[in-house]
Amino acid sequence: MSVAEEKFSKKFDEASSQPKHRGAYDQDDALGKGVTLMEAKCKDTKVYWLVDGVEDRIYSAKFFAYGGKVSVAIGETLCSMVKGLTVDEACSLLGSDVEARLRDDPGIPAVPEARQKMFANVEELLKIVRREYPVAKAVAEASASVNKEDKKATSFSELSMNEQAWLDLSKDDQIAQVNLVLDERVRPALMADGGNVQVLDVVDGEKVMIQYQGACGNCGSSLGATLSFMEQALRKDIYNELIVVPNM
Repeated sequence: MSVAEEKFSKKFDEASSQPKHRGAYDQDDALGKGVTLMEAKCKDTKVYWLVDGVEDRIYSAKFFAYGGKVSVAIGETLCSMVKGLTVDEACSLLGSDVEARLRDDPGIPAVPEARQKMFANVEELLKIVRREYPVAKAVAEASASVNKEDKKATSFSELSMNEQAWLDLSKDDQIAQVNLVLDERVRPALMADGGNVQVLDVVDGEKVMIQYQGACGNCGSSLGATLSFMEQALRKDIYNELIVVPNM
C-alpha cells in the first residue's frame, strides 16, 4: 500500500489536522499560577505540563511535534489524556493507550501497521518526565520562595474552580473580561502603532473572535507575534485554553 493509500481513523485525522494543545508554556506561566513547569523532549516531540504542587496533578498540557502528522496526533492525544491525572498516573500510560484513544472502532487500529511503532515514543517520553519531575518541582519551589510575592502553591481543584467560574459567565461578561485584559496589556501597544483590535464574540468560552483595526489590518505580525502575545495574555489572566481567531 502506498503512502497515499494509507488509511487513518477519523479521530486520528481530527487530532493531526486540528490540534488544540499545540504550543508551549514558560516559567512565567507557571509562576503566575503557582504551579510547576515540567518540560520533556523525546525524539521529535516536546511536552510542557503545568502541574500543581499540592497533589502533583496536571492542570494543563501542551506540545510541539517536529515530525509528521503521526507525531502531531500522538502529542495532541497525550495532552488531552493527561489533564487531571497525577504525574505518576500520567507516566503509567502506554503508547497502546494513546493509539486506542485514536481508534474509531476498538477492533480497528487507528494507523497503518507501519506507523504503529511510533507510539513507543510515548513510553520513552514519559520515562523522561518521571525521572525529571522531582527536579522541576524543586526548582518551582525554590523560585516561589525567592519570589517577592511568595506565591503559595495552587492546587488542581483551585485552578479548576477558576476555570469553571470563567465558563459560567455570560457571553457579555466574558467579552467584558477579555476587553479589560486587552485594554491593559495589548491595546496600548497596538494603538501606539495606529492599530487596534475589536472583540467580536467568545464562542463556547474557548474561542475569542477578533477583528483587527487600523494599521493592524495590514501588519504581517497580526497573524504571528501580535496574535501569540494576545493569546498568552488572555490565557494567563483569564482562561488557560483560550485561542484567538482573527476575522480575515
